[in-house]
Amino acid sequence: MNIEKGASVAVVLNRNWANLHGVRLFLRQNETPQREIRGVDESHIVLAKVVDSEDSRGLWIELNTDRHREDPTVERFSFLVPRSQVLTIVIAEAFSPPIREEARRIGFTAEASQG
Repeated sequence: MNIEKGASVAVVLNRNWANLHGVRLFLRQNETPQREIRGVDESHIVLAKVVDSEDSRGLWIELNTDRHREDPTVERFSFLVPRSQVLTIVIAEAFSPPIREEARRIGFTAEASQG
């Protein structure tokens, strides 16, 4: 899979994997990492920027892009999502407000810059 570095993506993950304490700690680091990620099914959405899509282990994404832009003291992280935990990837120039709101409603985390 070759996705351009810096591309805006919605990565749909296996929610059971996203709820592993060590994973959730980073996905929800600026929210409530102890709170379980819930949803209407077994998926979880992360809006992010691509760091590297060609690693055979999985997809590297950047977390905290927007928060870092607003507050440079917020640390950005490169985060590896193992290929086995990716259900699908949607690539877009930017995600519309209704899509972003629906993602928020179903409990996505780790929003990255979409602009």
